[in-house]
Parts: sequence; structure tokens; C-alpha cells
Amino acid sequence: MRKILAALALTTAGFSSSAQADQSVVLVELYTSQGCSSCPAADKILAEIAGRADVLALGLHVDYWDYLGWQDTLAQPEFTERQARFNTIMKSRYRLVTPQMIFNGRDYVAGAKREKAIHYIDMLSKEPEQVDIKIERIGTSLRISLRPVSGSQRADIHVVRFIPKTTVAIKKGENAGRNVNYVNTVTEWSTIGEWDGKHPETIEQKVDGNADYAVIVQSKNLGPVLAARRLD
Repeated sequence: MRKILAALALTTAGFSSSAQADQSVVLVELYTSQGCSSCPAADKILAEIAGRADVLALGLHVDYWDYLGWQDTLAQPEFTERQARFNTIMKSRYRLVTPQMIFNGRDYVAGAKREKAIHYIDMLSKEPEQVDIKIERIGTSLRISLRPVSGSQRADIHVVRFIPKTTVAIKKGENAGRNVNYVNTVTEWSTIGEWDGKHPETIEQKVDGNADYAVIVQSKNLGPVLAARRLD
């Protein structure tokens, strides 16, 4: 699922960021499952915070509860692997648990705990981003422009495709009989290249012209997220 592609262009031309200078965007990854009875409450929290200008909220469905009688129709094993790696790096007492929210690759909340989630978002949104980032659609390509600021470091560039809204009728398992609404459900997560964190760079990536995308600049080895943006 992860696709490592070469960066296409390097530029030192003038730069104009689409983000406000005083606003940081916090990446919130919710690891969820249609087969988990405690997940719908967290799915609702994700839908709430997804409306905030300072949040990029993404839902990643995992597959390790499929044995309970319902195969998650949105799950991908790559998301299970990403969650497990995060919990190892963060030295969490969990390896795999749903629901779980991870904030900028640095902090986490296990369970549907709205107040704790809001606390992390409010705290992290006050911290300056380490990358000035601009993303725009140019025909069938996504153009990603990066410029280092204080604290920038070598990072991976991720392009994430997602479905803004979808409803699933769950017929078996712990949530049997429920229609659950999901927001910003990730369908593809691709690593398209590396950035040295020192020089301005512009990368173009072929995308589906009708799909929704976000870009995440994350320090190497699943380190802290340096910047995240949704394509408007």
C-alpha cells in the first residue's frame, strides 16, 4: 500500500503558504473498527473535531477485530501495522487497542475520551509548525510546496486519500444492527518521498482528480508530525 516514489522537482523560488502564520494544524489519527462496540462513540468525537480549522482528523480502520463476526469493510492491514509501530515507538502499554487517537505522532488517548482529546488538540495547536506547507491541485497532479522553518528536520512526505463521509450498515458482530457514520475515512496512505528539512522543495504527485487528499510531513521513523494539510 505504501508507495515510495521519487520527488519530481526542487525549487528555491518564492513561497506562499496556505496556512495562517498563527495557526498550527494537529493531525488526529483515530484507529477504529466496525467490529468494536466502544468505537462508535469515538467515531462521533472524530466527526466533531473534524470541523475544527486547526485539526486534520483521519479515521483508519483496523482488521484485528474481524474475527468477532464482522469483517470491517474499510479496514486495511497496513493501518494495523502503523498503529502497532506507533505504540512501540511511544512506549504505550498498548500494542493494539480500539478506539485509539494519536495526536501529531506524539501523544495518544485510548478509548472515547473527548476531554482528553480536546486537551491534546488545544495544547498542540499552540505549538509552531516546523514546515511552511502549501498544497494545491494542478490538473491531475497534487503540487506540494515545502519550506523549512526553525526546527525542521528530515522527514517523510505522505499523501493520504480519504472519503469525507460514509455510512456503513453493520449486520454482524458487536455492532450488529447499527448504521455507523464515518468521517475522513482513509482509503490509501502513500509515502511519496523524503525531504531533507533544509531546503525549499516542490513535489508533484499524480492523483485522482475527483478524490479528497491530505498531505502529512512526518519526521523519519514515525516521529512527530511537522505539518499536515487537507486539500481544500
